[in-house]
Amino acid sequence: MALMNKMRQSMKTILLILVLAFVATIIFDWGMGGFRSKRPQGVIAQVNGSDITYKEFDQAYQQELKNQREQSGSEPSGYQIQQIENQVFERLVQQRLLGEIVNDLNLIPTDEEVGEELWTNPPPLIRDTPAFQDSNGVFDMRRYQAALDDPQLDQQWESVIFYLRNTLPFQKLGTLLNASVVVTDDDALIEYMKTNTKIKVDYLFFNSAEYNDAVGEPNDDEILAYYNEHQEEYKQNEQRVLDYIVLPLKASKADSNAVFSQAEDLIEDASSGQDFAELAEIYSTDPGSAENGGDLGYFNRDAMVEPFSDAAFAADEGEIVGPVLTQYGLHIIKVEDKRIQNDEEEVKARHILLKIEPTNSTRDAVRDEALYLSEYAQETDLRSVAEKDSVTVNTTQPFEEQGFIPGLGMEQRINRFAFRSQVGDVSGIIYTDRGYIVAQLTEIIPEQVQSLEDVKSRIINILKTEKRMELAEQAAQAAYGKLASGTPIDEVAQQDSLELQQTEEFTPGGTIPGIGREPGLAGKALGLNIGDYSEPIKGSRGYYLLQVVDKSEFDQEDFQAKKENLKTQLAVRQRNQIFGLWYQKVKEEADIEDFRSDFF
Repeated sequence: MALMNKMRQSMKTILLILVLAFVATIIFDWGMGGFRSKRPQGVIAQVNGSDITYKEFDQAYQQELKNQREQSGSEPSGYQIQQIENQVFERLVQQRLLGEIVNDLNLIPTDEEVGEELWTNPPPLIRDTPAFQDSNGVFDMRRYQAALDDPQLDQQWESVIFYLRNTLPFQKLGTLLNASVVVTDDDALIEYMKTNTKIKVDYLFFNSAEYNDAVGEPNDDEILAYYNEHQEEYKQNEQRVLDYIVLPLKASKADSNAVFSQAEDLIEDASSGQDFAELAEIYSTDPGSAENGGDLGYFNRDAMVEPFSDAAFAADEGEIVGPVLTQYGLHIIKVEDKRIQNDEEEVKARHILLKIEPTNSTRDAVRDEALYLSEYAQETDLRSVAEKDSVTVNTTQPFEEQGFIPGLGMEQRINRFAFRSQVGDVSGIIYTDRGYIVAQLTEIIPEQVQSLEDVKSRIINILKTEKRMELAEQAAQAAYGKLASGTPIDEVAQQDSLELQQTEEFTPGGTIPGIGREPGLAGKALGLNIGDYSEPIKGSRGYYLLQVVDKSEFDQEDFQAKKENLKTQLAVRQRNQIFGLWYQKVKEEADIEDFRSDFF
């Protein structure tokens, strides 16, 4: 009876966590919303007509921000915020698409299937609950099923049933997708050989770069022929050009003075007898030492930045010095001990770090200025407004959608604004790591094939590279002919004035010492026996001839011990690849409307 009471007491907590876990899973409210007109109010995206509301997005977004803060101990910065936004958005899109497929395939479980799953295969959270585990922490099915049979818990189990009813469809979808995954013993053997066989080879390298002088300039006919045959490669996607201003978010003189004043007060408190470690725990912004009362342990002079080390090593034991300004902020240092260790002076110290950062009033002032420029520019244009207020205007080079923006980097919100706007449109204020940005779209360059003149230099380099590789291949084939006629590889090297080199041991699945990652060479070496030599092998910079000089023997016993684990790993890899390719096609065929630029 005591055990059953304990389980009953645990159930409310278990089921609350299960419901929260359910909300975070793939099945969040799929397929709801129906088709609406473009840009409906309060909707951040539509997936095949199904709405993703801003409220739904923001709840998931705020939760992810909270998770990041708890994991890192700091506030996410501009680029991290963009990544989080994209991750949450993509997750919600995926939920809609997969939920739609689940419905189309009629994968909704029957009551009998849900009951069978509940009875025989409880969720991991249930299995990890101490109330259902024995004294060794092992899940006890009998205890669990006894709780299921308890009529007093019938209503509480409804939450678990709800969870299973909504997760089982996706398990069924996964089963369908994974049905084509077949991993054989031969697959495991190949994987084992790639990761466990140790090989050492002698090799000759025919470096294409050595044929620079032998390669002339391609003529106009060759250049034109290459251009005509490869025009698809020179198709340039639509591009955009922006004018933009950046208002840096940095501490004002008043902000700096306030931190210096705080530092002087803390020095006075510490010098008057207050516990330095307690002050550090309360005021220091150094995440690595604040929790330990600012303790830095012993360090030598080179371990710290120069201003910090100069102050610490010049101080006497017990002395409090500062404030010391470094690139990290202001430091108050208390030297606790000095010693000589391995003929080098060391100091033991604590410190309080006060970062010099913009205050809220400074942030508000910069933001208000950016907002003013954005609103005023929408009535005139950004360049006129900026010049009037003596703000520098920058212009990007042309850039593509989802691509790098010259001068700004991978700023996806700015990119999204550029490709969802018309010429003359002015953005709202966009916060980034660099500060507040306001942009205006100034040019749209349509999709086009680049002219021959624009790509001529690239074609010349390609043609010259191809000719150098051809000459390297010819030399490798000539040397291979000598090997095939019985001439030892070291004599071939001597005759052709080549250096015969030898690798350290390597495994075919990794990099080759002295060469790098050359899958073709590594794969060829795996198929050769000791003493065998290869035909010419094309690499990234030239051609190789190799001879295997050492190769570990196949360990049948070790393979048998690892085989099942290898098959499991390969199956997971295949499943991920299959899902990735399948989902990519599903997404490409979907009608996805992204309205984020209306909200951010």
